[in-house]
Amino acid sequence: MRRLLPTDRLLLRLPNWLGDFVAAEPAVDALHAALEGERLAALSLVAPERFFTLFGERFPAATFLDPKESWRGHDVALFLDGSARSLGRAWAAGIGERWSLTSGGRRALATTSFAPAREGGRTPLGLGVPGRWPRRLPRPFGAVCAELVGLAGVPVVDRAPRLAAEPAARETVASRCRGLGVDPQAPFVLLEVGARPDSAKAAPAELWAAVLRELAEAGAPPVLAATAPGEEALGRRLKSLVPELALFDLPPPTLPELLALTEACALFLGTDSGPRHLATAAGRPQVVLHGPTDPRHTADHNERTTILALPVACGPCHQERCPLAAPRTGHCLSELPAEDIAAAVLHRLSSATADPLPTNPIR
Repeated sequence: MRRLLPTDRLLLRLPNWLGDFVAAEPAVDALHAALEGERLAALSLVAPERFFTLFGERFPAATFLDPKESWRGHDVALFLDGSARSLGRAWAAGIGERWSLTSGGRRALATTSFAPAREGGRTPLGLGVPGRWPRRLPRPFGAVCAELVGLAGVPVVDRAPRLAAEPAARETVASRCRGLGVDPQAPFVLLEVGARPDSAKAAPAELWAAVLRELAEAGAPPVLAATAPGEEALGRRLKSLVPELALFDLPPPTLPELLALTEACALFLGTDSGPRHLATAAGRPQVVLHGPTDPRHTADHNERTTILALPVACGPCHQERCPLAAPRTGHCLSELPAEDIAAAVLHRLSSATADPLPTNPIR
């Protein structure tokens, strides 16, 4: 792999998953700085259009492309997604240099490939079922992005993702919070209850209801719950169990609004899904429940994060759908004790009060 040249027109294929997209922000920032410093001729960022709304007015020198737009006119493509189809598109677009991690059919399509570290099939975290040999070593995705960009000759000095909501999103969120009876200027807990329908990453509404009861009895700050588009059913189920709950779901928050919500909250509470990475980028304390996912994948920047995971014989399995039959379906999350979750929230809140959070400025 050669290093990027001042004459190179680079296409950076970013991930299609929200959490990975956020984790890749430091790599984007470093490459954009290289572009502004004339160490690149052009930089095109490729990702789902809705994700780019999180960047606001940042990265003005870059070109933003939807994955379906033409990729012609680039010299190098660097892939931070896991799609062989993306590599095929770059080949068809005549991009001569294609740099990617390898798995499946990507090795044949990449001009330079990088084999990820392997675990040799050992059981992850000393518990649960071993993955198929040779299993990839679970590592923070942001670290992988920084290494790939560094190999291209562009150092990523600060690997912590940073995002800031646009003023319009903040104003909309403040107005809607007040309409729900939540003071956006006072401390509140943001509970992100959503997940894709039937996803194994979703904690059941009954568990969240029990946590809310524990928090109310302990005199915790008010809780504002939110769901993402397409995930409203779980929020409605929780609302039926806790009628007094303030639920930010009609309509669900856009990504910029969800970022503004995480900025405003005193603490983020949720499962290991995309929105918790927005909380990381906004510098907010978190309590995060891990069910089927291995915590090592998100082990970066967790100084203000409490991770709760239940050791189970079948996990972490990384299955999108739990293969177990009822009543064991999703037990890695459903059997987490509500009192432990509430205690972790209260501890994090007291820690944040004693040690106020620093601001999270954009670089």
